[in-house]
Amino acid sequence: MKKFFKNYTINDVQNVTEIIKEIEIWNKEFEELKEKLEDYFKFEIANYIVSDILECETYNHVCLMINLAVVNNRISLENGTTLKNGLKKLFKINNMFDKFDKVNFVM
Repeated sequence: MKKFFKNYTINDVQNVTEIIKEIEIWNKEFEELKEKLEDYFKFEIANYIVSDILECETYNHVCLMINLAVVNNRISLENGTTLKNGLKKLFKINNMFDKFDKVNFVM
């Protein structure tokens, strides 16, 4: 998770305002990405998977999170496989250790 509260002091109002803006931007990007992915795949995607994609985790890490979602019955095995393969294409992933990058997002 992105560290929003680095160098935080209670008296630093400007810093708090900047943190709030960062969080609002991150939330907007999160909602937009989640909506686009769910519209594309036609099924619900767990928030922690979308969050990891947005935070530029590796493909391997996101696949592990998808596996976790399958085990926890948050997504079906079939949809998990579809999501892994689809994300690979949408983000131009070439190997397991490529990181997700918004620049490569094709949709």
